Amino acid sequence: MAITVRELLQLPHLQATLIAGADGLDREISWVHTSDLPNPWEWHGTGELLLTNGTGMAPEEAIQINFVEKLCETGASGLALGLGMSGPPLTVGAIRKADELSLPLLGIPFSVPFTAVVRAVADANDREESLQLGRIARLYELLRTSVVSAQRGPETFRKLGQELGIRLYLVDPETGLSLFDEGEETSFGRALVESYLAHRNAIPGMLRLNLPGAAGGDAGAVAVAVPGEQPTALVVEPLGNQLPSPVLLQHIATGAALELAQLVAAREQQRRQGADLLSQMIDRRVDPWAADEQVTGAGLDLSTCVLVMADVGRQVTVTAVHRALARTRVPYLLLRRDCLLYVVIPDLAVEEHFPAELPEPAHAVGASGPVISANRVPDAAQEARWALVVAETEKRPVVRFGDDTTLLLPRTPTEAQVLVTRILGRLITLDAEHGTDYVNTLRVMLRNDRSWQSAAAELHIHKQTLGYRIRKIEQITGRGLTRTEDLAEWWFALRAHDLLDGRQRI
Repeated sequence: MAITVRELLQLPHLQATLIAGADGLDREISWVHTSDLPNPWEWHGTGELLLTNGTGMAPEEAIQINFVEKLCETGASGLALGLGMSGPPLTVGAIRKADELSLPLLGIPFSVPFTAVVRAVADANDREESLQLGRIARLYELLRTSVVSAQRGPETFRKLGQELGIRLYLVDPETGLSLFDEGEETSFGRALVESYLAHRNAIPGMLRLNLPGAAGGDAGAVAVAVPGEQPTALVVEPLGNQLPSPVLLQHIATGAALELAQLVAAREQQRRQGADLLSQMIDRRVDPWAADEQVTGAGLDLSTCVLVMADVGRQVTVTAVHRALARTRVPYLLLRRDCLLYVVIPDLAVEEHFPAELPEPAHAVGASGPVISANRVPDAAQEARWALVVAETEKRPVVRFGDDTTLLLPRTPTEAQVLVTRILGRLITLDAEHGTDYVNTLRVMLRNDRSWQSAAAELHIHKQTLGYRIRKIEQITGRGLTRTEDLAEWWFALRAHDLLDGRQRI
């Protein structure tokens, strides 16, 4: 046990006097922090005694009261003022506030250097060091046995908490939720999110947390930054009135980092397995019966799932998407191919999480009809692609396959394929077999409102070459660029072709 404020007052060579906060004399002093800044609480740790000459304190009573309140919120063990210095005297209001919050206010005579107070606390706490080393040794032994026995997650943290007399939570500071799907939630989740945002999405060493309406002297909790790639906080709640020392908390955070690394590795393995399974189902490279069993093992029921597709560009990593979706706690299969993202997810979760959970530049998603079974995944992927192009064209966040649309197009990919084959089939075949550019030439002509000059410039060919291509297209298809009926068929066929291909060109 560290030295208390009461014990510090009893050291005769310090000649310290109690000004206020007698109800807090049993607070333990983990260390002494010296500062004359006007806002020392920004750097103050739990259990630390603040030594100040008072030069950073304002003389106004309201500001001094705020000073006492802010310091108490950090879990400080007390405030010691150097007497006879140039700082303003404590106001009656500040003294009353300290009494109200049970925050000890001490006076240190001018003749006693602050270093004497620091040495006194350090010497008194030396006896605590051997006890703390024992706690640290037991901490790592618990972590070792949990790894050997493959015991992970909440059970490991429960045992660590029992050993140290605290409650431990591994929490996502952006949501305030436990990183363990089956883990208990901390009651300080909301306070963590608010403090995390207030510190510009960072955890400054140790972050003091309090519940709304809690008195300044309440033990509260602390959040410790956990080393790792993704932002993670270890929230520590005391079972009594005292938290472990900052040194021990840092050791616990290191242990939490090991647990976090195992958790991240396990989830990444699940993501890779899910991506491989989804890829095989889309390409029909897996037995449907075996695939259905694997999907069920991933926590999904395909009869209630849809396939969602989004264009996330080339800058967004699949890890970022995986992390965002993992926060939803909804089971899913995730696959990325080039710029397109494929997600199999329960139907009821679509509007709630898409496209909100997707990083920029994704702003629209297309959702298939019910997947039903592994056999239908390829069709569902085509439906989702069709719906995505409609969503992007009409600037809608979510479009489901079969939704009403203002586009004058075939209703399904099957109908679109029939139209493309009938109108453009021979041109597509010639382009593929002989390297001609008939389909693109036709598209450019319509996009430029049949302007020969503009189309030739965009295609980087002479007008005579363009004329030759148009005549060949007319000979091959029996359709030209003058009759309204032919123009309408060209436009619908090209639009359907681009939708099937997942592109927006006309």
